[in-house]
Amino acid sequence: MAKRTRGNPIPLIVENHPEEYDGYPFITLIQYRKDHFLTIIDNSTPKQIKSYVLDLCGPSRVNEELVIEIASDWWNKHREYYPLSFEFSKKGLTRQMSSIYRSFNIEYVTRIIGPLPKFEMQEVQSVKRRKRKGIPKGMKINNKVTSLL
Repeated sequence: MAKRTRGNPIPLIVENHPEEYDGYPFITLIQYRKDHFLTIIDNSTPKQIKSYVLDLCGPSRVNEELVIEIASDWWNKHREYYPLSFEFSKKGLTRQMSSIYRSFNIEYVTRIIGPLPKFEMQEVQSVKRRKRKGIPKGMKINNKVTSLL
C-alpha cells in the first residue's frame, strides 16, 4: 500500500509573531494553498484547523469590532481553559459567528504565523446502538400501576 502524501509538498511551518508585531496576540495568519487569511483559531487537530476568518466579517455582515472585543476578553481570561467558540456560545452569538467559521484541511496549510491553540475535546467518532428487540408473542404483559404515596 502506498503511503499517502500531503496535498501540498511544502511542510507545515508554524511561526510566532515577529518581535516588532504590536497587534492583537490572538490573531493568526494562515496560508491555505496560495491564499492568506487573517483568523482567530478556535481549535486545531492533527487533521484540521478550525477558525474564525476575519476577512469574511465584511461580506458576512458580522461586526468585526465585536468579534475582536470578545476574542480579546477570552484571550486575557480563558484561553487556557476552553476554545473561543465557547465564549461566543455563552454570549448567544453562535449562529451569527457561524458565517465566518471555517475549517482548513491541514494538508493544504503551508504556513501559520501566530498562536495555534489545541484543546483536547475528545470528539465521539461513532456511537454504536443496539437494536431494540420486540416482545415475544408468548410473553404476558401486566400493566400494574404502583402508588408511591
